[in-house]
Amino acid sequence: MDFKKFKASYSPWTFAVVDEFLNKKEILSLKKEILKFDSFDDKVMGNRSRINKGSRNFNKILQESKNIKSFYNKINSAKFYKKIYNLFEEKKLGWRPEADFFRYSKDFFGEQKFSFREIIIKNLASMKLIKSNMNLDIDFSVSEKGYYRAPHRDRDTRVLSFLLYLNDVKKDHGGSLEIHQIKENKKSQSSYPRFPKNSEITKKKNILAKAGRLVIFFSSPDSYHAAAKIKKEKIKRVFIYGSYSLNRKVYWKKRKNEHKLNSIK
Repeated sequence: MDFKKFKASYSPWTFAVVDEFLNKKEILSLKKEILKFDSFDDKVMGNRSRINKGSRNFNKILQESKNIKSFYNKINSAKFYKKIYNLFEEKKLGWRPEADFFRYSKDFFGEQKFSFREIIIKNLASMKLIKSNMNLDIDFSVSEKGYYRAPHRDRDTRVLSFLLYLNDVKKDHGGSLEIHQIKENKKSQSSYPRFPKNSEITKKKNILAKAGRLVIFFSSPDSYHAAAKIKKEKIKRVFIYGSYSLNRKVYWKKRKNEHKLNSIK
């Protein structure tokens, strides 16, 4: 894992691109182990097959795939989270997460579907009736023709998220990560909808899927992003999504002059 080519951007919101995060051998081994696995948990967003943390398939792929297990064990820690966090210049963050946690849980995971269990845990942690914990939510995914993700921001429990691409996808074939900016900055965290209307945002940047490319971003209230639709047959976008998340809602503090820095002209 190599952060030498770490390049941070703080506008329109905080993200970074790290090229050659893994070497060619590591990329190929992870890609092969995901593609040869024959059982996925669900198919979402048009045509994205996922293996989600906490599922039987997830535990099985860790048992059968030594390289995936090794990668997972390396990133599943508070130490790795803090290492990524500290790569950014905190004074430049448009939004700073108030993400203090009592302990890091290697086993906890957020539910992919509606869950009373998760709601209860989140409410108890928010009321400080149970300790605030951090965990890694992660899935191994393969997206094909028809996959599309509309502009959105991630769940309110997420602090720092990442995408690790394991193969190249040409721009014309789709699958790029789109960075969007809200046209009208709002004062409070609660004023930002999770799924904005197209009229409320504008696309600022495309980040291509490239083998070994790691994209890291703060899941701030304005971190609107999307995935361009995959248009071509027989294209597979193989990637790993992960998020360092709390067992409660993350509260974000906005930098006072952020509305001036990010205003659209």
